[in-house]
Amino acid sequence: MTKHHLRKVVSALLAAAAFGTGLSLSVAAATDLTVARAVDADSLDPDKTSTTQSLQMTNLIFDTMLTMDKDGSLHPGLASEWSMSEDGKTYSFTIGDGLKCHDGSTFDAAAAKARVDRAIDPATINPDRSLWGPITGTSVEGKVLKVSLSEPYSPFFSFLTGIQAGFICPSSFATADFRPIGTGPFKFVSWTRNDTLQLQANADYKNFNPLVENPGKPHVDKLTFKVIPEAVARMASLRSGEADLVEPSLEETAELKSDGAFKVYAAELSGQQVLAAFSWKVKPFDNPEIRKAIGMAMNRDAYANIAFEGLVHTSNCPVAPNLFSTDEELCATWGAKYDPDGAKAILEKAGYTADEPLKIKLVAHKLSGWDQMHQIMQQDLAAINVQAEIETREVASHFDHMTSENKRTDGMPYVWTMGMSGVDPDYLNFLWKRPGFVNMGLNEQVDTMLDEQRRLSGDARAAKIHDIEKYLMENAYTVPLLSPGWNWLMASSAKVEGFKLGFMVSLLFNDVTLKQ
Repeated sequence: MTKHHLRKVVSALLAAAAFGTGLSLSVAAATDLTVARAVDADSLDPDKTSTTQSLQMTNLIFDTMLTMDKDGSLHPGLASEWSMSEDGKTYSFTIGDGLKCHDGSTFDAAAAKARVDRAIDPATINPDRSLWGPITGTSVEGKVLKVSLSEPYSPFFSFLTGIQAGFICPSSFATADFRPIGTGPFKFVSWTRNDTLQLQANADYKNFNPLVENPGKPHVDKLTFKVIPEAVARMASLRSGEADLVEPSLEETAELKSDGAFKVYAAELSGQQVLAAFSWKVKPFDNPEIRKAIGMAMNRDAYANIAFEGLVHTSNCPVAPNLFSTDEELCATWGAKYDPDGAKAILEKAGYTADEPLKIKLVAHKLSGWDQMHQIMQQDLAAINVQAEIETREVASHFDHMTSENKRTDGMPYVWTMGMSGVDPDYLNFLWKRPGFVNMGLNEQVDTMLDEQRRLSGDARAAKIHDIEKYLMENAYTVPLLSPGWNWLMASSAKVEGFKLGFMVSLLFNDVTLKQ
């Protein structure tokens, strides 16, 4: 127990003694929580940032229009009811009764309209504007917000559950200086950039999120986020009791797993996916059989259990588990199964032998866990007569480099790895529709299927997404590897109970209590 927590308990005991009562449960549960992070937010305005570190913070302050359960199903949020018109161009949201912003102002349909209007206003320069879809206008009819689109956009409902779609109260942007005012579980208190961010529990909070059990005010009174860039220093703060939760390194997480004094949390519902892709315009990777052989050589179990310390899972689909329509068993029937002998036979038939190996680049970015995964992958490829030279860059420069590389039609072929995350399979559109993410877009057939899935809903949309995944995998344009596969890990002392990581690595503190 830290001195800070000890003082709280002693104060509570003295107060109870003064009134001749025992220590009540409500007093014992009330507490402060300190979280150590490697990187600070760059903004608390969800319309001005797209970094996960920032959106993790805004998600604590701002609620979402809808929420999502662990099976991908939609549930109420600020909207108690929602519907889509038959032509898929009008979305209606009935805003719940009695919703209050942190400053006491009412959150109603007019407030929701103002928030959407700001998100799509070109003057806002919202980096996530495209994710809101082709919105042409908004209107209010009583308690109902109506959103009009130029064409059907089926990912819209899922998007409105995500951390990129926090609903800001209009008082936040009523003046030139943005103030983070929402309806969420925590209120903004103070922020010293690159040092400390403090939030306070919203006493009037009513929970909608199905991932949260607590129906009202968070048990934690105050949340303090401290920026400690060095991993060793963050771990020291956890072990000393200065911090209750920290972002550990992958290596430290492996050590903590077997220590009963700590708990480790992996982002099981992150919507994050690790994929391998190819220079499919460059010979011999213009041949789907050669690409398939590369996939058959990849020992995904080793990547999960050795490189990522068993904290992630292998994945079969181009879309992450737990999202709409994802069917891991079905995807397994389309993808390349681990078969190094079969892969070697394909390469030898194509003329690549131990004496005359296929020479390629294995292009990667520098992240813990990923580095060892690529080393194992290099060995996997060597076993099938593929000589892979690992070429690494920092994350930002990696994607800049791939933007150029993916235009090439000649030169040395390459395999490269990347990650993607979201709350809806529509990120397939972002990746594969021409020009595609870093110019990895494919062809007219894929473009058409990706457009079609946006115009469908329910089972029809799920079937179209499966068609897209089947095409990607049977033609071996991608090899799904792992999920989550990021180092979005958290560790806490064993006394922390109720902490969860939600979709897109949201931090859920509503249920958190501290055992004394």
